[in-house]
Amino acid sequence: MDDLQNAESPLIDTHLHLSWPSLAEQRQEVVQRARGAGVVALVDIGTDLASSRTACKNAETWPEVWFAAGVHPNDIGESTFKDLTEIRKLLDHPRCVAVGEIGLDYYRDHTVPEIQKEWLRRQLALAREVNKPVILHDRESSEDLLRVLEEEGYDGLNGPGGVFHCFAGDLEMAREVLRRGFHISFTGNITFKKSDRPTIVAEVPLDRLMLETDAPFMAPVPHRGKPNEPAYLPYIAAMVAQIKSVGLEEVARRTSETARDFFGIIWEG
Repeated sequence: MDDLQNAESPLIDTHLHLSWPSLAEQRQEVVQRARGAGVVALVDIGTDLASSRTACKNAETWPEVWFAAGVHPNDIGESTFKDLTEIRKLLDHPRCVAVGEIGLDYYRDHTVPEIQKEWLRRQLALAREVNKPVILHDRESSEDLLRVLEEEGYDGLNGPGGVFHCFAGDLEMAREVLRRGFHISFTGNITFKKSDRPTIVAEVPLDRLMLETDAPFMAPVPHRGKPNEPAYLPYIAAMVAQIKSVGLEEVARRTSETARDFFGIIWEG
């Protein structure tokens, strides 16, 4: 990690939740620790209207923070389609870089699949309208998620594109996602001892791969079991470098270039 902090290229955390209680009470310190660890840009992710609004305020407060606005499939039950009118307004904000996180989740039985799919379709339409990429959540729903994307004619080859965050699919799914032009991002679970994620990481080209913490969830080893934060992103970058047998500097440079181009992020310093 020390070597990575001394690398010339900075890092970008493409997915975290600053409004989550364990981070919200110390947001200033979290942002400062991230900068100290060489993480120069953070994408704060909305999961409903309230958290999307908070993410917008965070982006207006700290120059390191950008944000995404959307309704997560597990938050649909507490939301209404009227919320999408307000989400649409947030998407026009100059520091909003994506629609998300959106998608399907069949692991937690919060909302029936057909309603989840309708919300996904509507938010894909918003992404097209504002020409901003989508951040996709997929948990035990890969087949249906790919089907909806195909039915909507949405892929990463045309239009604003998208990223499958905290990639949870198998190797076949990863290959299909890449074939369709999407990006893939990985979080701290690639460092877990019994994780099967390194096999997937090895198959994803560096120019299609991004890094994320998904903070405060899934802190990487050696912080596993504690609240995650963007200052721990170097551990994830180091694991990617180890899996791909490349230098930490190359991982930092290429993943940051990809995130910069994908989200349109410009960082200071």
